[in-house]
Amino acid sequence: MITLKIENKKVEEIFLNEFHSNKEKFFEFIEKSFMNAQQQSSKLDDLSHLSSQVEAGFNSPLSSKSHKEIFQELKTKYA
Repeated sequence: MITLKIENKKVEEIFLNEFHSNKEKFFEFIEKSFMNAQQQSSKLDDLSHLSSQVEAGFNSPLSSKSHKEIFQELKTKYA
């Protein structure tokens, strides 16, 4: 059994209005959020999946255009 004392006004409003004071749903949401955060954190720790992309970048040919020319093309295309 747990007693919930919320001293943060925003969290209290979320608990009352979004979860309709349902502690079980509130704790379920916290648990799922925590698990998702852990999964995201473990993905950030392992960056080996990026090695092929880095390797492809290193192996790509260099452009003969200057930084200014490339930037101008990007501005024209996207701005």
